[in-house]
Amino acid sequence: MAKSDTRKTATPEAGRTRARRNAMMVLYKVDLLPSGQVQDSLDAFESEHGFPLPRYARELVVGVSGNIERIDAELDSRLTGWSLGRLGAVERSIMRIAMYELLTADVPYQVVIDEAIELAKRYASPEAAKLVNGVLGTYVRQLNAGELDEKTAGDTE
Repeated sequence: MAKSDTRKTATPEAGRTRARRNAMMVLYKVDLLPSGQVQDSLDAFESEHGFPLPRYARELVVGVSGNIERIDAELDSRLTGWSLGRLGAVERSIMRIAMYELLTADVPYQVVIDEAIELAKRYASPEAAKLVNGVLGTYVRQLNAGELDEKTAGDTE
């Protein structure tokens, strides 16, 4: 009798979780580089880690970078008593990815927010996770309550 293979198979969710983490790492570097060069950060990630950035992670990095003004405006308008510039680069990167997904991706908002909270807990702090939850949750509540024009809310072009 052959042994059964007990290795876990990769699920799309696991792949996207990893992609979000990798995208956060790249966007963190973009945020800290004086030039803010996306391609330099993508190249550095691949060189440091020895593997190409997964497709979804690359899509997130390029999408966030290409829509940064809109994403930052959405986040800034929901940061009560704070500004995006006062947050740490990790928190900014996490929230930018999540807001980009909320605006453009066909991913349930609960998944987007949960993933962002977990990234914040792991790479920032429990307080950062609460802030991420509050900001993203406010956006979703406003969208669901009809306070945001759905076409405008999802229009990043």
